[in-house]
Amino acid sequence: MISAVVLLLLLLVGQAEALGEPQLCYILDAILFLYGIVLTLLYCRLKIQMRKAVASYEKSDAIYTGLSTRNQETYETLKHEKPQQ
Repeated sequence: MISAVVLLLLLLVGQAEALGEPQLCYILDAILFLYGIVLTLLYCRLKIQMRKAVASYEKSDAIYTGLSTRNQETYETLKHEKPQQ
């Protein structure tokens, strides 16, 4: 079993050495191209999800539009008078 793995690794090393400079560059370019496409798709998906979340938040905010505020403030200021001297 181990000898088969070692033999396979030796064959792969031989194939890697057989790749010239242009072929290796083309392979790396293809990997980079696919990586860019995947990142772009993930970014677009994130932007669409954020737009949906903002839209649903704005819809839920419409529940409170009919409510009015009180004329009186919630907290009244204390009136502290200084003692006369």
